[in-house]
Amino acid sequence: MVCVSFAVWIRDVDESGYFDDVDAVDEQGEQALAGFLPEIEESPLAGHLVEAEQTAADKDEFIKVKKWALGGRILTAGVIQQDADLPVMVVVALEESNPA
Repeated sequence: MVCVSFAVWIRDVDESGYFDDVDAVDEQGEQALAGFLPEIEESPLAGHLVEAEQTAADKDEFIKVKKWALGGRILTAGVIQQDADLPVMVVVALEESNPA
C-alpha cells in the first residue's frame, strides 16, 4: 500500500518536555484543522471528493479527523498525537483504499 502523508501544523512540547495544557493544545490542533479543511473542500479536487466514514482505527488514532474517497484512494486530514511526549500535529494523508 502506498501512503503519502505530511504535517501542515505542529505544536511541540514546551522546554520542560510537557505541554502546558494538553486539552488546550488539542483544541489548537482542532482549530488549525478547521482552518485547513477549506483548503481541501474548496480546492479543484472538491468535485471529485466523496466524504468517507471514519473507522474504529481512525477514532483511536486521531483526536479529530475528516476523510474523503478520491477514486481508489482515501484522503485523510486530522489532528494526531502519536505519544504523550510527541507534538500534536495536523496531518494530511493520501493512501490507496484497502481492497474489499
